[in-house]
Parts: sequence; C-alpha cells; structure tokens
Amino acid sequence: MKICWIHPTSEMPDVAPLFDMLHADVRATARPDTEIEFRYLPKSGCFTRSMYAEHMNSVLFAEAALQAQADGFDAVYLGCWNDPLYEAREALTIPVGSVGEQSMMAAMAMGKKFGVITVSEKTTVAITRDIEAYGFSARAIPRPARSFTPESDACLLLDTLKDARSAVIPRFEEVAKGCIADGAEVILTGCTYYGPMLRAAGYTEVPGTGVTVLDATTASFKYLEAMTDLYLQTGYVKSERLTFRTPPTEKLNLARGSLGLAS
Repeated sequence: MKICWIHPTSEMPDVAPLFDMLHADVRATARPDTEIEFRYLPKSGCFTRSMYAEHMNSVLFAEAALQAQADGFDAVYLGCWNDPLYEAREALTIPVGSVGEQSMMAAMAMGKKFGVITVSEKTTVAITRDIEAYGFSARAIPRPARSFTPESDACLLLDTLKDARSAVIPRFEEVAKGCIADGAEVILTGCTYYGPMLRAAGYTEVPGTGVTVLDATTASFKYLEAMTDLYLQTGYVKSERLTFRTPPTEKLNLARGSLGLAS
C-alpha cells in the first residue's frame, strides 16, 4: 500500500531533527510492505493555535490531500490534531485518517474512558471540538483535553528529542494525574511529535497507575494501515449516503477555482 503522510506545515529547517525522528519512527513501525511519502504544505503559517489560523491552514491541508489522491496514493494521513478530516474525507474517494480520530478509536479499545494531554491551552479547544464532533464524548473524561504548562514551543520539542524524561515527562505526568483522578484509563498524547518521543523514552504508562499513555501518532497510523488494507481487499472506503458523499468534481473545482486553487 502507498500512503501519503501530509504535514500541517511547510518545511522548517530549524526543527529538521524533529521531522527526521518522526519519519524514521513511522517507517520503523509501519508494515514492511507499506510505502510512505512525507509531504509538507507548499505554504503555511505554521501556526494553528487559533481557530481562524487553523481554518486557513486547513484549506491547504485538504488541497494537499486532493493532490495525493491525484498522484495515485492508496490513502492519506493528516499529520496533525488540527486537521480538516471530515472535509478531506468528503472530497476524496480513498481512505483518509488523522492523528485525532484514529487514535481516539484505539483508546476506546483499550479502556473505558480516555483523556488527551496536549501542547497548549488553545489547542484544547480544537481537540474538545473534535471529540464532540466525532461522537466520542461519552467515552471521554470531563474536560477531556488538557494542556501542560508552560506550553510547547520549538525549543521544548528539541529538548524533548534529547531527553524526554527531564524536558517534558514531569509536566505531562502532573496533568495526567488529574486526568486519572477524573476517570481516565487511557491518556493520549495530543501532539504528533511528542507521542513517538515519549514512547521512545519508555513512557507508555503513568507509573504505579496502570493507565496507558498512548502514542497517538503511531496508533493512528496503524489504524489507517488497517483502513487501507480493508479498502484494497474489499473496496470499502466510506458511505456515499450524505455526510461524506463525494461532491461532483465540476462543482468542487468551481469552488476551488474561486479561490485560485484550481483552473
């Protein structure tokens, strides 16, 4: 199978080691027969901690997904919790997965209640919105998305790459204990980058609690592999009844053309 992994940003040389780590980890945990191509957005503000900024970025994110389908990929992975999952799934006719939806599905197979710990207070708004939109609220703890402080930035990401146990795990665990007190049996890493780094540091359980700390990135990608395998073996992708009904190509291109996105 051929999967196109789309980053939510343009290429950022300052954090190249972070992308190198992620790419190597994804390839190491993917099936041997899975071909992965990582793509960046041609343009991006590289900022989604704002509903408006996320909305603008999502247009380019979805455009990249459409291009991946046109280029012959079997599936598309949206590599960020701030993603246009439903919009891309509606527009495409191949499987589309995301960090958020697929990892939460994995969490619900591992425990009764889950919570998400993310990188900034503003990001909790987007994640909570998705939990509600995907219909997962009944399986989530109260105030299901929470953030550690101080919020993440490029420096913290690079420090975590060097030593996750001193850079971020103590502050992550402090928030995790509050989630556990509110009933969490599984805690998801609410960031594409931190999940693999915490797992690489051996932090897959909150010590002494039995509560799983799930690398959302790896779990969600493995779920997309399963979705893609189902598609290739049986043809199942999505329902064309209503929500994800594929829009007529000419109508979609007319809308895209009005924004200068299609000729």
